[in-house]
Amino acid sequence: MNTSIKTSNKPSGRRNAPAVQRLAPAPRTRAINSDVPIFIGFIVLVATGVWAVNGGWDEVIGGWSHLWRASASLTGIWTSLAALTGLLLAARLPWMERSAGLDRILIWHRMAGDTMGVMLGVHVFTSLMAEMPLRGGLVSTVKDMIGRESYMGMASIGALIVAVVVVSSLKNVRNRLSYETWYLLHLSAYVGVIISYSHTITLGSLLSGDRLIRYLWGIFFAYVIVLVVLARWSGVINAIRKPLRVVDVQRETEDTVSVVMGGPHITSYAGEAGQFITVRMLKRGMWWKSNPYSLSAAPTTGGMRITVKDRGDASAATFRLKRGDKVAVEGPYGIATPDIFDGSRPLLIAGGVGVTPVRAMLECLPKGSHPMVLLRARKVEEIPHYKEICDLTESRGGEVRLVLGRTAQLKSRDPFAPKVLNSLVPNITNCVAFVCGPTSLTFAARKGLRDAGVAPSRIHLELPWW
Repeated sequence: MNTSIKTSNKPSGRRNAPAVQRLAPAPRTRAINSDVPIFIGFIVLVATGVWAVNGGWDEVIGGWSHLWRASASLTGIWTSLAALTGLLLAARLPWMERSAGLDRILIWHRMAGDTMGVMLGVHVFTSLMAEMPLRGGLVSTVKDMIGRESYMGMASIGALIVAVVVVSSLKNVRNRLSYETWYLLHLSAYVGVIISYSHTITLGSLLSGDRLIRYLWGIFFAYVIVLVVLARWSGVINAIRKPLRVVDVQRETEDTVSVVMGGPHITSYAGEAGQFITVRMLKRGMWWKSNPYSLSAAPTTGGMRITVKDRGDASAATFRLKRGDKVAVEGPYGIATPDIFDGSRPLLIAGGVGVTPVRAMLECLPKGSHPMVLLRARKVEEIPHYKEICDLTESRGGEVRLVLGRTAQLKSRDPFAPKVLNSLVPNITNCVAFVCGPTSLTFAARKGLRDAGVAPSRIHLELPWW
């Protein structure tokens, strides 16, 4: 196969239908990226401080037997906090999502889950070490903890459920599961957290001995659960109650298709180019599956368009959609909108179906913004919306450049090496970059941009969170 890095010529193809009217812009927030971890860190520090001043620190300095008990108590609190933090992050609270972006929020959610798994393992181990001298050895202690002690049977089942969820979220395991299977397992974490709650207030050394703290903990726990139900699941229910309909389906390339979803309820949405939505097909056997897709055109009252590549069961089902089918749509989500360029020259780097938010962003850039678009593909025919991207870029005084061919056959094995980027993009340090595509492309482009001198604050990307 011949490989090349070249400036594009305008190919043949159809033009996108003119927009009807743009949807209201995505809601803004005064919160910034760092506010979310600060908020979570504050909760953890307060809980740890309450534990320390209510006998926890005295246990730590009271000798080995007391140290095991103190460790069991503290890791139990941290396990619960990690679980509640994960639930809060998964709730998709608007101020969190609009300040950090849903992709980053869900990565933090995964980190909270991993932390919960580690803390749970330490909690079980230290609890065994603390209780064995009092309960007559390991076997007797284990029997007490899995059922003979009140509330511990439910706690053990809850711990087992959480362990399964944590293991299923490990990268090597997750890659072997379909998104739908992983998601169904993931939802069981709610059950594990809830049924484990009772043992924390009856057997926890801190909560069982202080009525006020026990009540405050119960209120906090209930608040998080209610918040998750109202913020997360009310959104799901509302999307199902007010579905959109498929208004157009078009084949783009051999393995990609575009779907436009609209209807009377479209005006209840607010969103911008660069964002993504989650789509739930309201068909038998499909209604419980929700999958994320980037918008491939600026959302309008005429509909929201996604472009899907055939990569599995979920995307294959999208190929079978036809006009009139109902879909439940959540979002749009994401903070990488055209505002990120803030008057600087846009540099848009994409590969695969990652070109879809790039195409949408181009539509909203002002005339004379001179965008530079770098598209990575094996061949031109594989690039969805290539004609539209070329036309939109040219009309704004910009340029499309292609990096074509298999990586192993390119002259430069790293198409995003600093030397290559500097040759393709003059004055690259004055650009604001947006990157979207497969994980390997995303991280390679980010590294290349940083090494080429682009400030990290001027590099925006959709982080892989699944």
